[in-house]
Amino acid sequence: MTKAPITVQTQRSGLRLGLPVCGGVVVGASSIAETMRLLSVLGQSVFQPILLSDPQKIMVSLYLFLGLSALALGVAAGYAAWKGFAGGGVLMDGSSLALSLLSLVVFPAYGLESSVMSLTLTGLGIILLLVAGVVLWRAPQKVSARGPTLRSIEVATVAVFSALYAVMILFTYQVYPVPSPTGGFLHFGDFVVFVAALLFGYRVGGLVGVAGALVVDFYLGYPRWYVTILAHGLEGVIPGLTSKRGVPLQIVACVIGGFLMASTYFFVNIFIKGYPVAVISYAQDLFGQAGISIVIGLLITRVVKRALPQLRRA
Repeated sequence: MTKAPITVQTQRSGLRLGLPVCGGVVVGASSIAETMRLLSVLGQSVFQPILLSDPQKIMVSLYLFLGLSALALGVAAGYAAWKGFAGGGVLMDGSSLALSLLSLVVFPAYGLESSVMSLTLTGLGIILLLVAGVVLWRAPQKVSARGPTLRSIEVATVAVFSALYAVMILFTYQVYPVPSPTGGFLHFGDFVVFVAALLFGYRVGGLVGVAGALVVDFYLGYPRWYVTILAHGLEGVIPGLTSKRGVPLQIVACVIGGFLMASTYFFVNIFIKGYPVAVISYAQDLFGQAGISIVIGLLITRVVKRALPQLRRA
């Protein structure tokens, strides 16, 4: 007698989880396929060094950033729905939808036409995200949440750690710069992001990763600064989700966060530099920058929590 209601509830939960994820995946896949088509038209191949003009690099990287960010936000919306944060799911789904719509105007803004396949896939993704938004809007809020705003102490914490993160990056750049073949450089300042995330949670960790790195990008004039938002945002958010969990899970989350950071840059670099160059930079980012930063970050976090036991319950 009770199986039918349980089945219906399970189906609804699956719908709330699956719709935004599928919508984001479709948009992300569309951006990748369309970029591959464009490179083919330009006579370029990702398996060889790619030669693009600076405006073309901006166009390709921006288009990929919008598609991949829509994918990440779609997955985040599904995760929020799965955890019972319907309101958060609506916010993430709406953000994914907005980026999907923006991706449609990138190529026309540079005087190029999008393919029918790209328009069809992106349109399908937008429809899925729209439906997901409606479903999540009507879903009950099972878990109370205080919204996207930060408390005063969190704002201050983000400001301090973001400044420290920027200083550590610039210190590395000024003292012993290790250039990357894709235009950046190797540094170990990411440990600040991991410490902020593990001590104060995903909100602070994500904002520190974005704000601190963007300050440096603007200061140094890095042209593809928008990729930083996705790469270092993920690097801070993922470990922050385990701030109240045990050390083994925190280690796994830090590894995932570092992997996603390095992989985001790697994936974009493949399409603007080519695989041979991108893979060298990927090794630096993954094993050097992320790997060493994770070790330092975990050690500092353990020392701070032992010295300040109240942070364990924060």
